[in-house]
Amino acid sequence: MKTHFTLFLFVISLLSFSQNQNKIDLEKLKTKVYQLVNKERTNSDRKVLGLDSNLKKAADDHAKYIAKIQTLSHEQTNVKKQSPRDRVYFYGGNSFVLVGENLLFTGIKDQIYSETDLDALALKMFNLWKKSPNHLKNILDHQYFYTEIGFSIDWENKKIYAVQLFGAK
Repeated sequence: MKTHFTLFLFVISLLSFSQNQNKIDLEKLKTKVYQLVNKERTNSDRKVLGLDSNLKKAADDHAKYIAKIQTLSHEQTNVKKQSPRDRVYFYGGNSFVLVGENLLFTGIKDQIYSETDLDALALKMFNLWKKSPNHLKNILDHQYFYTEIGFSIDWENKKIYAVQLFGAK
């Protein structure tokens, strides 16, 4: 009986976790933020940024890290992933000669996000970066040709963390 109860609790926790994971389509959110960034670059006579799988892995890694420690920091305690450049290199992006990083967190609602909700969240996140001179500088830097965005959600505290990496090869 004890085994059945433990199994039951495990299944319930998995269902709860998977339901929360489906509330925000992170791939759609990434695309929307990415489009806003490239629109801003185009409006400022900058080239559109391409995507890179090594930047994606490093951005996802750091988003999980900052969500875990619940603070925004460009550094990690793991020496191999200490700086943004270290993380990009760790994930195979050795051809990058320049790496930049934008971080943020913002509040989210415990709900299923519609397209309209995703548009609003993407715009909110983009505007947080746009209104910050240092973050906007990264977005508009003509030396960068690639970008990626990683997210991590903290449902308990109703926050989403985002990491945008920039790079030049």
